[in-house]
Amino acid sequence: MSSRLELLGDRDRGTSPVVGPTVFINCASFLIIPHDLTDRNSDYLDNTRVHPEDYDLGRKMAADALDIDEEDVATMVAEGGPGAVINELIDGQDEKVNELSLEDYAEELERNFNQKKRATLETIRAELQHAYEELRNKYQKLNTDEIFTMLTGETKETLSAGMVVPVAIRRVTDRYCAARLSCGIDGNVSLDEMHDGSPNFLPTNVYHVGQTVQARIEKLNEETFFAELSFREDKIRNPLAKRMEFLPDEWDDVREERDKARLSVVNQEQTRTARVIKHPLFKPYNSRQAQEFLAGQSRGDAVIRPSSNGPDHIAVTWKVSEGIYQHIDVLELDKDNEFTVGKTLKVSGKFSYSDLDELIVTHVKAMAKKVDELSHHSKFIQGSKAEAGENIPLYSPILHTYLYHTEKWLEKYCEANPKRSMYGFCFDTQRPGYFHLLYKAGANARIGSWVRSLLVAITFQAH
Repeated sequence: MSSRLELLGDRDRGTSPVVGPTVFINCASFLIIPHDLTDRNSDYLDNTRVHPEDYDLGRKMAADALDIDEEDVATMVAEGGPGAVINELIDGQDEKVNELSLEDYAEELERNFNQKKRATLETIRAELQHAYEELRNKYQKLNTDEIFTMLTGETKETLSAGMVVPVAIRRVTDRYCAARLSCGIDGNVSLDEMHDGSPNFLPTNVYHVGQTVQARIEKLNEETFFAELSFREDKIRNPLAKRMEFLPDEWDDVREERDKARLSVVNQEQTRTARVIKHPLFKPYNSRQAQEFLAGQSRGDAVIRPSSNGPDHIAVTWKVSEGIYQHIDVLELDKDNEFTVGKTLKVSGKFSYSDLDELIVTHVKAMAKKVDELSHHSKFIQGSKAEAGENIPLYSPILHTYLYHTEKWLEKYCEANPKRSMYGFCFDTQRPGYFHLLYKAGANARIGSWVRSLLVAITFQAH
């Protein structure tokens, strides 16, 4: 067979068709017939990915690339066969097809024949230069490190012997523990690697299935995806030191802060996406968005939002005063799963609540009430400790209406009343939920300062 068209048979030569028209249309461009320059009937396009129905396009492109008119084309075909023009092109002049404007070709075909052939023209140009060129990348066998990274997502920089990682215990016996790393690698902990030689040590008394603990990687086999682990405290306290990119005196502080900010945003976005709580005060906000939402609200109004500390934490942001917001970290205990709210909510390690409503009413609203009481006290200064002011009155029964520097007020008062002592207090803007209590025992005494939290007031009230 010297031509793809011979598949359809030739009545003049008395050859029968090998395939029908439909099968020919589907398979013709996949049948490669090597091109023979010595054979007048051999067509270069039979050795390409170009389909026979587009052969005329290929020949027209070759003629245009060689700048040959129709009369010269007819002469060349008569002398050298239908593939004569393309044979002339591939004889060292195939780069000329790059000078053709395929966009104009495609527009003309669509305008005159309603045929969209832009992709076909690109294929023809590529095949005229390199027939049936291998388009796939050269096959390369993966090495052990590449296979390990592909299946686990870990590299030698992120996971290697000596590192301390969290593992989930899958099985506990008297002789060993079976565990699994977060990347899916299985590990084993022998009895000697569970304790520091303590007598009568029994693994089942310390560890249980489903527990997550810290472990040090002693050996890591990247071929078998298996690790030898250790639970010993003395080894966990001495993990592998990570290689630093900079010398200690050349640390890039700007880059560190930028990375911390980026990771904080990523963690907050991931937490907000995963956590939804059915409560009227819940909002999928971060700390900044919560403050913007509460800016127009009243004192004591709060927002319950996801926490970046993990799935067993939530955050509560409430408005202390104008421009002052406190963010409360709430630890959830007795959770049915990571998506439900814990049955016990713990604040500051000592206040426990059974649900979110109790936390808001008993904790947040109680602190807001104390803020109201303190801010209406005659010795309360509406302003921060470091706030400056002029024209300070020597005495005022409603000091909270003046935005004056607390320390300056005490100095001025004691100058006017040298034998008297005085005190005042104001918000601690650096630590929302705290107050500065300042006092001065006479004109010549130094100003003393205490910092008191609203939690102290709640504790006294609870008792």
